Amino acid sequence: MEVLGLCFSREAVGIATRHDGALVLISYMVAALASFTALDMTERLRTARGAARRFWHLGAALVLGGGIWAMHFVAMLAYRTPFTVGYAPGLTVLSGLIAMIGVAAGLQVLAGGATRTRIAGGGVLVGLAVATMHYMGMEAMRLPGEVYYRPGLFALSVVVAVAAATTALWLTVTLRTAKQRAIAAVIMALAICGMHFTGMAGTVIVAGVSAPGAGEGLVSGSLLSATIVAGTALILTVGLMCAYVDRRLEAQSLAEAVRLRAINEHLESAVASRTADLTSALGALDEQRRRAEAANRAKSDFLASMSHELRTPLNAVIGFAEVLRMGWGDEALSRRQGEAVDQIHVAGRHLLALIEEVLDFARIESGKVSVSIEAVDPREVAEALVGSFRPTAERASVSLLVAPSEAGLAVRADHLRLKQVLTNLMSNAIKYNRPRGNVEVEVRRHGGQVRISVRDTGLGIPAGRMADLFEPFDRLGRESSGVEGAGLGLALTRRLVEAMDGRLDVQSQEGVGSTFTVDLPAEHAPAVTRDEDRHEALQAQAPKALVLYIEDNASNIRLMRHIAQVLGSIDLHVTDEPWEGLELAARLRPDVILLDINLPGMDGFEVKARLDADVATRDIPVIAISANVLGDTIARGQAAGFRGYLTKPISVRALVDALHEATEPPMTDGAVNA
Repeated sequence: MEVLGLCFSREAVGIATRHDGALVLISYMVAALASFTALDMTERLRTARGAARRFWHLGAALVLGGGIWAMHFVAMLAYRTPFTVGYAPGLTVLSGLIAMIGVAAGLQVLAGGATRTRIAGGGVLVGLAVATMHYMGMEAMRLPGEVYYRPGLFALSVVVAVAAATTALWLTVTLRTAKQRAIAAVIMALAICGMHFTGMAGTVIVAGVSAPGAGEGLVSGSLLSATIVAGTALILTVGLMCAYVDRRLEAQSLAEAVRLRAINEHLESAVASRTADLTSALGALDEQRRRAEAANRAKSDFLASMSHELRTPLNAVIGFAEVLRMGWGDEALSRRQGEAVDQIHVAGRHLLALIEEVLDFARIESGKVSVSIEAVDPREVAEALVGSFRPTAERASVSLLVAPSEAGLAVRADHLRLKQVLTNLMSNAIKYNRPRGNVEVEVRRHGGQVRISVRDTGLGIPAGRMADLFEPFDRLGRESSGVEGAGLGLALTRRLVEAMDGRLDVQSQEGVGSTFTVDLPAEHAPAVTRDEDRHEALQAQAPKALVLYIEDNASNIRLMRHIAQVLGSIDLHVTDEPWEGLELAARLRPDVILLDINLPGMDGFEVKARLDADVATRDIPVIAISANVLGDTIARGQAAGFRGYLTKPISVRALVDALHEATEPPMTDGAVNA
């Protein structure tokens, strides 16, 4: 019997199949993590209003729907058959969209009130969407045979899906604490996996003669699952980070309100009674100072922890993507695999840029940002960025150019911060432009300063929103425009310009375009020129060296092994134990030691001190590797005598340059005179 393209049979005899236990466990973990993240985001949905409420609504739908979709294909990868299985990409993508739309519809039903009727109705919508996603994903499967379903188990799987969805929505409106959400996530994951494996228990595959779907551009199950899980992992990371940051900001706001209320009540009481004791007031002020210092230290610790915890997994994601793009041994990637790797690399870089913006903004707010002022050629910086942005501009059909300018203009600025400022301004000019629009960068003398203008013919800014332009997290109502961003770019840009004793202004007319101007102090000395980071011929440039790598993170160890394999000239030895690393250093006498700073039991600084104390290892150059990008930690590393300091995620280019610097002998006076 065939219904809607699905074949049902009670008598069909299928081939023997089984499930891989390890992959089944991974699929459950994916479902549990997605459930916890979605519950965490919907908890923020209760108190949010306006655009923030829409953000959490869509985010929760994307996380839970995408997580169920990822769990399905990981579980399908665990489904072992004697055949090679492929998937039709069109039906696969459509199945994921159906799951996300279904979850969004269920949450929207609850927006009108969490009554029993609405919970049940929303559960039916979400459950049917999940069941449809499952069986559409099954229809996307291509193998040499026919797929039949047992009617009883098919119906039971749909009932389980509706029951699981109803339970999920009920938990969404009931739970309050993180512990409750964690327990609920375990239960939800069991229900989601129960629906999937109930459906699979009723699935029968009857062997056929030929493999259907040849020439359809099928995607292998392993590549599809890996791509979906990688994308889902990025989405879950962003979701958890946003919920965490939002909760921290809310707690800080409440604490600040309580503190201000207490101060106000204290002042009113003092004025009314006129009996305030000066000594008591000074003691209270001193206590406030100590609290402020403690809060500042806590914020610094929080920044260091967030930097390490977020950048460490990104090191593996971006690093493996770079290794794959360079080529995996003798195996060449197919066009489809190359596109998938490119998407992972782009998404990882975007997430890294978002993390850097959040951390930079937090550093500036706490007064931790530092700038290194020098003579910089702004036109050189602009021209280098135009080259980097040109492919993006061409895809958006936007013309991008640097206007002719007077030769020899230079500014007093931090080269990296100026590059960051112009990157933000040029990126916005392209993103918010119109097709066949223009972006022009101009550098000219303006009184005793140098003015850098970024002019576009884009959407312009409404006059009523100009006052909010440089406010953090304000996207001027463009949240639904499809343009990525957190609303921090311009707020961060203005603060960076002011840190360099400059000024950032804007003139804009809605529908005509905008002009952002950066005024910086002029510098009469010749501008410093810098080599740009080039990635060609890395294998030929890598030095031949014996390298000892001391690192406790398994993903980073695997990444470094792959980099060494691709470069070809590095003889890599690895250990995850600091004490064993000290023994290997004394025995192997490597050319370079790569040393992770955050090691268990003994941190990298103590390992470096022990290396320096041993006559057998004191002359070996050591390069520090850390996810901590705070200036205090980097300065401490320089003072400890590290030959170099690499921050995660590590680019292959930066690693090769650091190895070159560490292995080249220092130039003596005799060499200079020769």
